[in-house]
This record gives sequence, C-alpha cells and structure tokens, in this order.
Amino acid sequence: MASRLLAGGVLLASAVLAWLAISFTLVARVMQAAIALSIVYVGYLAWTGWRTIRRALRDARSGPATVTGVAEILAWVTVVVPARDEATVIGELVADLHRQDYHAGGEPRFDVLVVDDGSTDGTGDLVRHLAGEWSTVQVVRREAADGPHTKGAVLAFAEPYVRGDAFAVLDADSRVAPDFLRLAMRAWTRDREAVGLQVQRRELNAGAGWLPGAQDDEQLMDLASQCGRWATDGTAELRGNGMFVRRSALEAAGGWSPTALTEDLELSTRLVCEGGHITLAPEVSVAEQAVESLPALWRQRMRWAEGSLRRLMQHGPPLVASRLPLSRKLDFLAFVGEFVLPPLFVTTIAAGLVSIPLPQPADWTVPVSLFVGYGLGTFLLALAGLAADGARGLTLLGRATRGSLFLSHWLLVVPAALVLIAFGPRTIRFAKTPRPMRPRP
Repeated sequence: MASRLLAGGVLLASAVLAWLAISFTLVARVMQAAIALSIVYVGYLAWTGWRTIRRALRDARSGPATVTGVAEILAWVTVVVPARDEATVIGELVADLHRQDYHAGGEPRFDVLVVDDGSTDGTGDLVRHLAGEWSTVQVVRREAADGPHTKGAVLAFAEPYVRGDAFAVLDADSRVAPDFLRLAMRAWTRDREAVGLQVQRRELNAGAGWLPGAQDDEQLMDLASQCGRWATDGTAELRGNGMFVRRSALEAAGGWSPTALTEDLELSTRLVCEGGHITLAPEVSVAEQAVESLPALWRQRMRWAEGSLRRLMQHGPPLVASRLPLSRKLDFLAFVGEFVLPPLFVTTIAAGLVSIPLPQPADWTVPVSLFVGYGLGTFLLALAGLAADGARGLTLLGRATRGSLFLSHWLLVVPAALVLIAFGPRTIRFAKTPRPMRPRP
C-alpha cells in the first residue's frame, strides 16, 4: 500500500508541477535552470568516469600478470549461475568457468554453483554431464514451487551452498575469458574497503542490428556513469551480471531479497545503507545477449524500472536519513532525479495538450527543455564510455547519438512503471530475457 501511495503521489506531484511550469514563466525558468545544472553535473560525472576507465585500462596493461593481495581479501570465490531452462546456452559458460586460471599452488581457488531453477529442458542434467569429473562445478536444484519466481529468490536459495569468501553471479548466457576471475580479483585490490565489485558488461550480439548495438552502447554509457559515481565517492551499484559481493557483507545486510524484482539494485542500496560501497572493474568484461525485439525490450525495461522504483521507495528515505557521507547522499539524490524527469516530461506534454482550448497558451519550451536536457546528458555519458573504449571520430559521434536516442525510451518506461505500481496488480514473477534464436559467436 505504501508503494502505491508513493507512486500515486509522484504522479500527482508531477502533474501539478507540470501545470505550474507551462502556466507560469518563473516556474518554467526555475525548472530549466535546474535542468542546466543537472547537465553540468552529468558532464562532470562523464569526464570523471572517462578518466577512471582509461586509468584502469592503462594499469591493467602495465600491471602484474598475477593477482596481488588476494589472500587478504578474497581467498576463494564461488560463482553462482541461476539457470531456468538454459540448456541452449549454459554449456559454453560452464566450459569458460572450468578454464579459469584463478589458482594458487596449482589448485583452483574457486568453485561454480549452478542453480537449476525448476528447469524442464534438462538444464541440470546437461551441466552434470558436461562437468563430468570437474570438482569445481556443483549443481543444485530448486523446485519451481519453492518460493517467488525471481532471480533474488534463486540467489537466496544458493546462499547455504556458497563456500567462497566472495559471492559472484553470472547469468547463464554469459561468456567470460580464462582470466576473468583473476583480473576481477586484482581489480578489487584497488579498493580494498569495497564490499562489492561490478565488471563491465558487453553484448555478444551487438552486431545483430540497431537494437542490440544500441544496448551495447548503453552498457558503456552506464559504465562511465558508474565509474564516475565511484570515483566521486558516490553510490555506485551492482548490475546483475558479473557482480561480486563479499559474503560477510552480504550476510550483514540480510542476504538476497527473494521478493525484489531487481535484486542487484535492491542489494546495492542496502549495502550502502550499511556503510559499504561498490567498486568497478572496467578492465574486466562479461559478454551477454541483448534482446532483439521491441516487445522483449519493453518487458525487460518495465521490470527494471518497477524494481528500481520500488527499492528507491523502500530504502531511499532510510539512506538519506542515515549518517552516510554527504557525497553519497547527494549522489543518490542526483540518481533519483533520473526517475523524476520522465514523469515530468510526460505530464508537461499532457498538460500542454489539455490547455490548448484555454485562453493562455502553454509554455512548450518546458517539455522541449526536459527532452533536450535528458538527451544531452545521455549523449555526454555515451561520449565518455565510447571514447574510453576506443571509439573515435564519426564512429564515436554516430554511436553516441544512437545510444542517446535509445536511452530516450526511459522517458516512457518510468511513467508507465509508476502507473503500474500505483494502480496495477502486485506480482512477483520470474521474468527471463528471451534468448535470440541465432548461432552464438
């Protein structure tokens, strides 16, 4: 009920503010000044993120070939792979993990836990067959009727089976290089106090069309933003795939939430509330599959938006009221602004249309300013992420434009998610991203 009231309150407040902005010049100019200020902040964040990524890539090329200081922080890593009906893709990931060169004294310092989440396509049996005599791979089955159908519930189910000091998570469609764990653990030594780490995510099928390619651009934009937030002592977050969490910090925070729609974001906020922070490993990547159709993209983004909004409503007030450093609170509030702008954009357009028959014309510069401000901010982040990745010239400008245009879908997704939370049914369900039906590279 509290979430419904909050979501309804946000929609109502957006509508009132939108009407004031299109009706009164002073309100419109104050809003536009706030937009301009936010662009300056995003530009600073993009620049800081670019520098952080470039420094990490440079250090990775010149750094030691082996992990240093791992024994003090993360002696053993358990990689958890949630898998429901993933027989078509999981075999390659298991083989990738078996080839990891994260060893000490000739012995592996990691294990792999595949959670067969009520699969009906033989996923668990396939992994057991592929693993054979591999002592590093274990399969446990969670029946479909055991609790909520969420990834968080699968990870919570896995917790008693985890033996590592670090809890790593990979999606079943992922691909990783043999040095994935070694480089991730080495990256963690840059920030020994961090309770979690997130690697770079990229799209395996980025060349399959405009939509997958735009999602690959989005990953680099997000990486620049997250690296900027980390470098400025903000509240960087885990991103679901390729995330590592210190097991002791996970237990102190209460473990994975079985009911969270976005378990990564929800846990990130709780970890921050506990005084922890997340670090980034931009020099380490995990490849995954992007969705290739608009209906699949809409379902995915609606789940992401709803999950993120719900965790902001639940954990945002305690975070702001806590004794955390001011920099983290301000960063969190700036992030909340990403979810304020879309409903304002939609309601200013709606208010403008409603006011057409009225004597006083609406100030249409307001929705235009909101759209341009959002687009410019995402364009700056795209430039930072793509440039750090090596894009140059017309390729850089073209991909940054594509990424910025693609990100504009959030202007519709966030208001739709708010309406769903306020007036729709509350459901907790497993939402698997469809796998593209094409040969994998």
